[in-house]
Amino acid sequence: MKNKYQRMTKEEKKECQQKYFATSKGKEMKIRFLRLKIIGILGIAFAIFLIISGYISNEINWATWAMAIILMIFSVVFITGAIILKGKCLNQFAVKKMK
Repeated sequence: MKNKYQRMTKEEKKECQQKYFATSKGKEMKIRFLRLKIIGILGIAFAIFLIISGYISNEINWATWAMAIILMIFSVVFITGAIILKGKCLNQFAVKKMK
């Protein structure tokens, strides 16, 4: 049962999430997932700010583009990593603790 969580219905997924996030490990992981998502969102926002401020001041150069693109890539990696890790943790919980 490698992908038990992915094969659950919406109601079963909600129940699994509630049970997992009610545990002490689940509460800790929820904070970590939220932190990863916030870091990713702030990174994307700052990258967009760099590009917009460069256009407004007409001083955008290759270094600004490189920094904004690298920051955007890492931010997307943070967000997708948080989503993937959440799915893996919930899947492990579903396999071991659920019915």
